[in-house]
Amino acid sequence: MKKEVKKKPVNKEPVKKEPAKKAPANKKKWMPWAIAVGAIVVVVIVLLIWDPPFVKNIVGEPEGSDGGGKIIARVASSKLTLDDYQTMVALYVPPENQGQFDPMEIINAWIEQEIVYQEAKKMGLERSDTVRMALDQLKFAYELNRKQLLTQAWLSEEAKNIAVSSDELRTYFNAHKEEFLYEVKISQIVLADPVAAAQIYQQLKQGADFGKLAEQYTLDPLRGKPSTFLPRGSGMFTLAMEDAIFTLAPGEFTEPFITAQGLTMIFKLADKRKVRKDIAFEEVGAYLEAMILNERGETVISLKLDSLKSAAQSDIEIHMENLLY
Repeated sequence: MKKEVKKKPVNKEPVKKEPAKKAPANKKKWMPWAIAVGAIVVVVIVLLIWDPPFVKNIVGEPEGSDGGGKIIARVASSKLTLDDYQTMVALYVPPENQGQFDPMEIINAWIEQEIVYQEAKKMGLERSDTVRMALDQLKFAYELNRKQLLTQAWLSEEAKNIAVSSDELRTYFNAHKEEFLYEVKISQIVLADPVAAAQIYQQLKQGADFGKLAEQYTLDPLRGKPSTFLPRGSGMFTLAMEDAIFTLAPGEFTEPFITAQGLTMIFKLADKRKVRKDIAFEEVGAYLEAMILNERGETVISLKLDSLKSAAQSDIEIHMENLLY
């Protein structure tokens, strides 16, 4: 029976930083599903990717207009019409997945951006010098990016109070210094369904073959084949993932990790080798700071966003019945 490594729930050749995925399998390029090193928050990616080209929903419609389609969702006076929704699906969902994705992923992303945009307006962020200069340069572009710009301004404002001290960084480094001397090869199982991932994890604990399960279920093109050797600090993993992976012995596997993009990943250590005799804090200090800020920011922004969504519940409407077209 394989050893469990209990860490919090991607990689270079594993599927960045997210989930996404298209590297030539013959070159064994990992598809970086999860993280972009130095980004403030992974969850922010979800909020910022939606840049839909339906100008009417950004600029506004005459009173009583339905925007040319049934209304799928509403946040106060802003609305997501069926036409808008279909446009977003066409733009952001790969054709091969359009019959099996969850519509609420798009609806929730739209709602979250609307809520953050409205909060940014309340905070007066569009009057700041930096934002005003950027908005002036967008006058010719339908006003399309105004909401995204203010969303980014809000994220930057919230991130100002997220910090990590030098003592924290050195404490973390000292606790994990030995791991930075090694490189590892890993195999992975990538799943879209966390329930299925939990079931596969139980099978692994009972002795099931990792490679066979990966070949049958994983979403990445390597189909369970090992990566090339990856150092600690490669930027392909979150710190929690690295904490788990670099304490494994060959043949051991991690608990499932849920990525910001909604994928679930299980890693198995295929091989491990020592490549350095020593390492100085200065060599990895900036990397650790970016990674810790990233993970801390994810928590802070998520909590803040949850609070805004709770406060806006009375302004939110969702009409799933209008998707039956």
